[in-house]
Amino acid sequence: MKKYSLGIFLAISFLSIHLNAQETITFKKGLVVGSTHQGNRSIIFTDSIYYKLITKTFKTPVINDTVGINGRGDVEKWEPLEADDKGVFKSRKLRRGYLYLTYDAPESGIKILEISGHSEVFVNGTPRSGDVYNKHLTFHPVNLKKGRNIFLIKGGRGQVNMQLLPVKKPVALMKRDMTIPDFLTTEDDVKTGSIRILNATPKTLKNLKLVSESNGVKTETNVSSIIPLTMRKVPYKVRDAYTKKDTVRVNVKLYAGSKLLDEASVLYRVKTPEQWYSRTFTSKIDGSVQYFAVKEGAIKTDKKPAMFLSLHGASVEARRQAAEYKSKDWGHVIAPTNRRPFGFNWEDWGRWDAMEVQGIAEKMYGTDPSRTYLKGHSMGGHGTWHVGVTYPNKWAAISPIAGWYSLFSYANKEKKENPEPLENMFARASHQSYTLELSRNYLHHGVYIQHGDADDVVSVDQARFMKKHLSEFHPDFAYLEYEDKKHWFGIDFNTIFDYFKWHTIPDNGDVKTFEFRTASPGVSNESRFVTLYQQEKSFEFCGVKVKQNVRTEKQKKNNEALKKRSITIETENLKKFKINLKHCMASETIQVKIDDDSFDDVSSYKGKDVWFEKENDSWILSKKPSNTFEKNPLRYGTFKDAFKNNMVFVYGTKGTKEENKWSFNKARFDAETFYYKGNGSIDVISDKDFSLKKFKDRSVIIYGNASTNAVWKLLLSDSPIQVKRNEIRVGEKKLTGDTYGAYFIYPRKDSQIASVGAITGSGMVGFNATTPNRYFSSGAGVPDVMIFTSSIYKSGVENVNVAGYFGTDWSIENGDIEWKN
Repeated sequence: MKKYSLGIFLAISFLSIHLNAQETITFKKGLVVGSTHQGNRSIIFTDSIYYKLITKTFKTPVINDTVGINGRGDVEKWEPLEADDKGVFKSRKLRRGYLYLTYDAPESGIKILEISGHSEVFVNGTPRSGDVYNKHLTFHPVNLKKGRNIFLIKGGRGQVNMQLLPVKKPVALMKRDMTIPDFLTTEDDVKTGSIRILNATPKTLKNLKLVSESNGVKTETNVSSIIPLTMRKVPYKVRDAYTKKDTVRVNVKLYAGSKLLDEASVLYRVKTPEQWYSRTFTSKIDGSVQYFAVKEGAIKTDKKPAMFLSLHGASVEARRQAAEYKSKDWGHVIAPTNRRPFGFNWEDWGRWDAMEVQGIAEKMYGTDPSRTYLKGHSMGGHGTWHVGVTYPNKWAAISPIAGWYSLFSYANKEKKENPEPLENMFARASHQSYTLELSRNYLHHGVYIQHGDADDVVSVDQARFMKKHLSEFHPDFAYLEYEDKKHWFGIDFNTIFDYFKWHTIPDNGDVKTFEFRTASPGVSNESRFVTLYQQEKSFEFCGVKVKQNVRTEKQKKNNEALKKRSITIETENLKKFKINLKHCMASETIQVKIDDDSFDDVSSYKGKDVWFEKENDSWILSKKPSNTFEKNPLRYGTFKDAFKNNMVFVYGTKGTKEENKWSFNKARFDAETFYYKGNGSIDVISDKDFSLKKFKDRSVIIYGNASTNAVWKLLLSDSPIQVKRNEIRVGEKKLTGDTYGAYFIYPRKDSQIASVGAITGSGMVGFNATTPNRYFSSGAGVPDVMIFTSSIYKSGVENVNVAGYFGTDWSIENGDIEWKN
């Protein structure tokens, strides 16, 4: 078949593009190619187009040029694609395939790239974040060059809409996608909202402030810096001083000094506590403003109210979740957000969000920890399985409705048997997502499963499988399968709440036996009166099986004390842990047996913590760990663990022009991606603006290496991994050349909680290899350290050079590191 050059093919399309710099520029024709992407929910993936892009070998596409083989084994070729009459490019090939568009600019200058439906877009080779769910949230200021500008767009779900807009205001407020609370007639206080600010200038914005005016009361908020050519969602304070149910407007103004830059009128709802309503809070993950929804109960008991933590489904807002419930007379419904309607599938940052909200709500509403329940629908049903098994100590009962039990079962991809050593390092990093390996944790609480047998979104087979699985060991679960019901048939069922009423978390002294298993103490570490501290082998499953004698029914009836307490613990992959003996206060003698080691009387510890440590394959009594630098539940790895503790992204300015440009663009790309996926708001600063004091106890993501980023010497000078131009050292071993990229985590030595995440390379080739940010995908495990070349996107894990885990002392020599053969 005859080939045509792209220039000839697109020549006609340029006639439909408005070249006037003051007008909207639309795109009518382009080239499309289907996906050659392989590797769902993995940090390691192959993609022939991405490989060429990262290695700077991507060339102008030509019609009928082949690019690779798709998942069905067919050859993918570039072919023409026209937009519909609404300017939308639609094609099945845009399900992870690519769209190629160009624009010949008559002059250089800044435009606003409005684009939706894509996973990410490269503008003249520079990565910008995506809008895969087509939410129309992406407005990227881009600095176009005079002449040909190239847009390579990775599709998401089959359609892309894109246009270039003129810059009307270089600094502006954007009302779309605000996070705001509801006002309450019973409260008079200052609340927090957030709004996006567009910076369509080539300079960092500093010293801005937002002024809100609510019911005649003005409140000022200083605004964090905003890097060039991006938008950032920032918090502002607002006064709640209304006493009647109403809909009101709050005026928000943006100032630079005394100069008014922009203003917006924002609609707020004033509600009564009897209605469902939204509250906001400042997240500990990234300092962003998040919200949760509440449906207060009309409490008719003197007991502390119960809490029903309700997890929403994909595309469902927490507000809609709370609105589905009628008021309960014995507890409050609390609905967290997963940080977005799709978010993180209630894993990783979604799970952290849920537990942060649970803790806030427990304090705010005075709920009873022993009567805390977890439920959710669809994606929230999966979240119920996942959060329920991860933190079994928190729930009296759980109820997954129409949910899949595992990310991998939903994708028909369970854990690979007998993976190669390097592959296994990545499998271990995802262990927290393997529900079945942790499923005996469900013995902590009751489980009520509900599903429709005609569900056309999540197969009822997911529920049936878990029914069969639980029936093999769980004495207290219920299963209800509705005939002819599809995916959605409500979430507020009396049968579930009646089941919840029968369940409370028992006192530790009355628990005869329990089991607890986790991927690592950094994921979850508490069960009843046992707290896990360190593993022998990082991110291999660890846990305990515990038995103890308890009072007889006669002793309980007569209020008799248990004079002799005997506790037996069988451990798995543990190095250090503690037992809290508060429940043993009335016992005169306390005996503990751990595996084959016996401790005849530890009664001197009753009411306190008693620590145990494994030494030479035997357990010994120990002291509370004093070396907080060592791996512990507050910071344990993996690489993803660096992305919390109000993280800050630091790009380097000490390299070459090309190196500095990469560092800035990569930091901005990651911040934009986390904004979209996690409703995030991350401080992005240069190494010149960083100080240990100013950013105390905050995790730091460093972009660059010791040669290009000044913060490296401040935070990573003692790291056993050192990276500079043309060299990576891992302990005593060395890799030379500019081709290596790396991700790794290391503790901040000046903090007991914060970590450093390094996104680094030994040169520009290596830096470019780190461009993808799949570490923001739920289920995509990344070990403590990963060193690789860009060929990973061509042929997969065989191009990973190093992967594994530091020792508990964060050393290489005591760690578990695999090298490429």
